[in-house]
Amino acid sequence: MKDKKANHRFRMPMLALAAATAAMTAACEFRDPGASYVDHAFGSTGLGPGQFSYPRAIAVSPKDGRVFVVDKTARIQRFSAEGEYEHQWRMPEYAHGKPVGLFVDRRGRVWVPDTHYARVIVYDEDGNELFRFGERGEGPGQFVFPTSIALDRHGNIYVGEYGGNDRINKFTKDRKYLFSFADAASGEGAVARPTQIIFDKDDVLWVTDACHHRIARYDSSGKFLSAFGSLGTEEGQLMYPYGMALEEPDSLVVVDQGNNRIVRFDREGNFLASWGSPGRAIGQVRKPWDLARAADGRIYALDSWNNRVQVLDW
Repeated sequence: MKDKKANHRFRMPMLALAAATAAMTAACEFRDPGASYVDHAFGSTGLGPGQFSYPRAIAVSPKDGRVFVVDKTARIQRFSAEGEYEHQWRMPEYAHGKPVGLFVDRRGRVWVPDTHYARVIVYDEDGNELFRFGERGEGPGQFVFPTSIALDRHGNIYVGEYGGNDRINKFTKDRKYLFSFADAASGEGAVARPTQIIFDKDDVLWVTDACHHRIARYDSSGKFLSAFGSLGTEEGQLMYPYGMALEEPDSLVVVDQGNNRIVRFDREGNFLASWGSPGRAIGQVRKPWDLARAADGRIYALDSWNNRVQVLDW
């Protein structure tokens, strides 16, 4: 079943949010180079198919472009690349809390850091469980609140977590624990709530170090390489960066949750552009939690407090 009411289509230049409807039509034909546009939006407030209740993580499958969203009902919903509702399933337990992260690998497997149950559960694209691992604790291979997952080019698994275990854990592809890094003993490389972790083509791990209000980088052995960002509202500053996606050849986009915007940087941390402002209108966001980037370059911005996804052509 498709929730047609939850899928809103339009094109609108973000440089003219207050323009009239006629101006929107003209913008479809005449774009300023580098301007940002909302291609379409989908989702609405509610508990039905295609609706959301405070969504907090989104991922696009590199296999087929399908979109997965998890919200505070512990549902994982699957959509087509255009935002048409397809399927959903619910986490096995959710009384103590719901997941805050999602990752889809090249095989289409959906990795869910089951945050409040101190484990990772992996599903196929239809919601059939494939395997799980992890247990509560602060020891090697244990989790407190896992938030984020990434795989390196060899298939090794990395899990970010917070809540007494602010660190990143490395496992083999067979889920054997190897080591942890970026913990409190790591000096300038220590993280505080690593909400998103992503590998680039050079096997450098990028981390949204949310409570340090910065983006940090590590190699696959856990060595700290560099970081950029500071707390604030100005260009180049961040306030609780949560989601992130890498762009080729040399930029990244970051969900600046506390500032109600999405920011683009080059890979040296230089500010390039921002999109969004606080509000309910299309082109505005309220406490965005995450974003995902499709192979065609479109950005799926998870507008969490507005219970929708805005798809940007930026």
